[in-house]
Amino acid sequence: MRLWLRLVSVSVSGVLAGRDCWNSIARTFPAPEKDQPHELWLSDLKRWREEHLRSYVDEAYQEDTLYWTRTSFVQPQVHLYDRYLFDGTWTVERYLKDLKNRYGGIDSVLLWPTYTNIGIDDRNQFDYYRALPGGLHDLANVTAEFHRHNVKVLWGYNPWDQATRREGADWDVIAKLLQATGGDGFNGDTMMYIPEEFWRASLRLGYPIAAEPEGGGFSCDGNWSSAGWTPLGWGYFGHKIDKMTYSYDFAPGVDKLKWLDPKGRHLTHVCDRWSKNRTSAIQLAFFNGDGYEAWENIWGLFNRLTERDAALLRRAATLLRWAGRRNYTHDFEEWIPHTPEASAPEKGIFASLFRRRGVRPGDALWLVVNKGMVDAKVDVTIPSELRESHLFDLYKGVEVQRGAGRTSLEIEGLGVSALLATRLADLSLQKLLSEMRLMTRSPLASFSPAWHVLHQEMDPMFSPKTFDPLKAPAGMVLLPRARFNFSVSGTALEGGCQAEEDPHGVCCHSKICNGDGSPDCQCAITGSHYFGVDVQFPWEQQPGRNHRRLLDLGPLLMDQDLVTNNDFLSYLNASGYRPSDEFNFLKHWEHGRPKPGDEQKPVVNIGLEEARAFCSFYGKRLPHSYEWQYAAQGLDGRRYPWGNELSDGRIPKAGHDPAAIGEHPEGTSPFGLRDMVGNVWQYTDSFRDEHTRSVLLRGSSRYQPKVSEAFPSRVQSLNWSAGLERQRGRRGRRDGPGPQVAVV
Repeated sequence: MRLWLRLVSVSVSGVLAGRDCWNSIARTFPAPEKDQPHELWLSDLKRWREEHLRSYVDEAYQEDTLYWTRTSFVQPQVHLYDRYLFDGTWTVERYLKDLKNRYGGIDSVLLWPTYTNIGIDDRNQFDYYRALPGGLHDLANVTAEFHRHNVKVLWGYNPWDQATRREGADWDVIAKLLQATGGDGFNGDTMMYIPEEFWRASLRLGYPIAAEPEGGGFSCDGNWSSAGWTPLGWGYFGHKIDKMTYSYDFAPGVDKLKWLDPKGRHLTHVCDRWSKNRTSAIQLAFFNGDGYEAWENIWGLFNRLTERDAALLRRAATLLRWAGRRNYTHDFEEWIPHTPEASAPEKGIFASLFRRRGVRPGDALWLVVNKGMVDAKVDVTIPSELRESHLFDLYKGVEVQRGAGRTSLEIEGLGVSALLATRLADLSLQKLLSEMRLMTRSPLASFSPAWHVLHQEMDPMFSPKTFDPLKAPAGMVLLPRARFNFSVSGTALEGGCQAEEDPHGVCCHSKICNGDGSPDCQCAITGSHYFGVDVQFPWEQQPGRNHRRLLDLGPLLMDQDLVTNNDFLSYLNASGYRPSDEFNFLKHWEHGRPKPGDEQKPVVNIGLEEARAFCSFYGKRLPHSYEWQYAAQGLDGRRYPWGNELSDGRIPKAGHDPAAIGEHPEGTSPFGLRDMVGNVWQYTDSFRDEHTRSVLLRGSSRYQPKVSEAFPSRVQSLNWSAGLERQRGRRGRRDGPGPQVAVV
């Protein structure tokens, strides 16, 4: 009989102002109505701009070091457990090569090491950057490697991180850390706008940083002053179908923040991370001369761009980069969205006209989208002042002819195009034309629009020795062979769930899904959009939130108690083990041993590999998630190890440090195992796919950093205390978990 080991882990206010209009504020101007004269519609937009410029000072645009923000057209958010970026070593070149091959590369990257892991202990968000492999030193090297490939680096900032340890004003801390590592800016998670203190803190250091609010920087009260120090933003420009996915107007809207700046220097990254079809979002970004948030690794689900969307993004971004470098999409003379001479709304064709500043009359660029399903042609009327210019279909890479002051432009269904009028066909233009001719030889229709979830594999676990169940080692409990009805649901905050299939009540069935939500439940996503969230057990066809299986388990032996600090000290003395990287390793110990009085508390602050090494040294292994649940629940389907009701005295009260083992005997499981829930998180199975690796934690923790009753979390760690039918996925390196041991 193989042995296994129960190893465990312990695991804005003012900044969030304005979230009350998150779901109600219009982030774009709608297109002209069917019978509305374009000149009247455009004059309304101009009046709006004149009125709101009164509170706007373009400070950030005066900084030469932030000029790059105007052409940062493609930006992915990447979690630092993405295996293309780190899989034992940092592999920036491999990560960038993959994106280059699939959709043409990126201009900036948003690094994100915090959520979903933050809150498992008292480390704040900045500690998660320090805890990356190699610490801030290696992070600076990673940043420099991105810079060598002309990619700017932003950090994720979480204003709701208010319950972990504090180290001064966040604006001062993040500015200093970005300066120390060479970072270029930050994205303000959940923030409607960025408070001015962040901008001033960077100026005090003489190191201006680019701020990018997730909410875009849109004003709830009509005061647009923050746009002056916020050159970037995200754009949720669609209409919510459900909590996660969007629909889009047939006629693309006009980005308010890009329109607000008379020179169009603000750049929005249009974001629609959960949609499996990104076409409308990419078209909307292209129409506005904006950027696109190419976010694929979403809290562990890899929402890969389809082949067709990847091809569309490659073509759109190539055109935007060329136009941006030549000041067509920013610092322009004029921008006329929905310009009538190149639009045909009845065909689904919509165009924006950009005129360059400071050049001879004769240079203009039309960015055109076809929202229709089929290829279509539009006749473009060339303004008289441009009739001496050469005309180029930039998308197809060819010069086009005119007749009677008009030319025709053919656009693929659900595609984009660009028409250039210029008197100077220079070398850079010739290079672009050649590149686009080659790129567009295959029509978009030849690329598959099908979305596929990545296949996951559960990492195997083996015990190096077998044990006689009739001679169980001291401190171990025999769990007899049984048919166990394994039923559990993942508690990932995002990703949605299928309300019709909700065995453990993790889906929302209330008004909360119409508002900002909370981690008490997961808002449903329509159709099959939620597939791919959570993990995939070996018997399953794809990852999913709910897991059910009648399993033949046991017999197996399991430690009655969690592995203690004293147990781990004995292991270190016997094995001679020392980690190659000691950052955070047993950081709660003093002078190489547990603090006096902590000897019988569960050990924490060890990594998954260290937990497995401990098990292996004693001939044991970690439990599978379903084995852990069998040991905790027994065979009667109870909600908690002791029954179906949560009651005082059976688990430790909320607190910071783990409680000593055995202090709550009334919480014992049906098989006599103690501290299965409510004390420390416990390691079980780990999973991986092509991009992501994760480990399932069971049992919950007494450490529950409270934030507020508002979004994004009532309990910052997303820590539900103890229901056996719920599990939490965790990703990353050493940051808390320690062991309790068992064996098969």
